[in-house]
Amino acid sequence: MVREFSTNTNLLAFNAEHIDRDMDELIAVYAAHGIRYLDLNFCEMMRPVSRLNDERAPSYIKRLKELKAEHGLSYIQAHAPYPVKNTPLSSWDEKIIKAMNWAYELGCPHIVVHPHGCDIEENIRRYERLLRETDITIAIENMESWNEISRSDEINEIIKSNPKRLKALFDTGHANIMGLDPDAEIKAYGSNLVGLHIHDNNGREDQHLFPFMGNIKWKNVIAALEAIGYDGYLTYEAMYFSRKFSIKREEFVIAEALNSFRRLF
Repeated sequence: MVREFSTNTNLLAFNAEHIDRDMDELIAVYAAHGIRYLDLNFCEMMRPVSRLNDERAPSYIKRLKELKAEHGLSYIQAHAPYPVKNTPLSSWDEKIIKAMNWAYELGCPHIVVHPHGCDIEENIRRYERLLRETDITIAIENMESWNEISRSDEINEIIKSNPKRLKALFDTGHANIMGLDPDAEIKAYGSNLVGLHIHDNNGREDQHLFPFMGNIKWKNVIAALEAIGYDGYLTYEAMYFSRKFSIKREEFVIAEALNSFRRLF
């Protein structure tokens, strides 16, 4: 596995001041702190006022491309938006397709897309439609509730429908909430696994904390990844730790993230 710190761009997206911070602002902050490997958070599209939802989108994508070149960054994956409760899935698939194509343009090897509901055949048909609209690989994320796709056997079954274009993203926090054994899940994914969401929780709530702040057994996680020969990144999706801190404490938040990452090994 790659032992370089990587994070979703939302690491500092939440703060005590409740100020929204977009990817281009945050990427510059991360680069200034030596962080070079990033997961682009297209979930910004879930905010109605996002620049990605209007005529400003092309210049925004151009700026992300410029930041990548200026700072020598690697966009190691991206995260697509997902439906807001009580809104039509079809309207969100349009946004997801835009995010997929932008991620491909920006050089991301894959994009994380949530499954919808718990019907495997329905998800297979949906991913078939999405894949027709882009050339990027989709990494399917395990979810955190009983009425959603959450287990490796379900995701592996979907992947069988198009193993070249569909892969898996293992979310450690979601698996912990579902009471799943991370060792068994990771080994079941095997070569299908191309990405991770690394975060911790108490086993009941989706807290998105740094490793060692919850009850996940991280030695088991790392051992399982080594057992399958995982060669990807351990990408943090631990954005809620920063919520209680001021924007002025961003250096402290980054230091805490890096310290927890070092402890993984």
